[in-house]
Amino acid sequence: MGNFLELLGAIGQIVFSFTKDVTEEEIDSNIEFFKEYEWFQNYLKDGRLKKLINENTKVRYVIGKCNIEKMKKNKYNTLYQKRISKVLLMEVK
Repeated sequence: MGNFLELLGAIGQIVFSFTKDVTEEEIDSNIEFFKEYEWFQNYLKDGRLKKLINENTKVRYVIGKCNIEKMKKNKYNTLYQKRISKVLLMEVK
C-alpha cells in the first residue's frame, strides 16, 4: 500500500510540474486585454466582482491562465468567458 501511495505522489508531481505558473504581469496584462470586452466591463462595474478580480487569488489565477492569442477565436473566447463567470460566481458566495 505504501508503494502505491508513493507512485501516486510521483505521478502527481510529474503532472503538476507541467502546469503553468501565472505571474502578476500576465494577470494584469490579461485584465487589460479583457477590458476590451463588454462582458468583462460589466463585471468591473459590479463592486463585488471588481474586488474579486483585483484581489481574489483563484479569480486572478483563472484570468492569468488565459492564452490571449487564442482569445481571438470565438470558441475559446466563449469558453474563457464561462470559466471566468464560473469562478466569480463560486467566489462571490
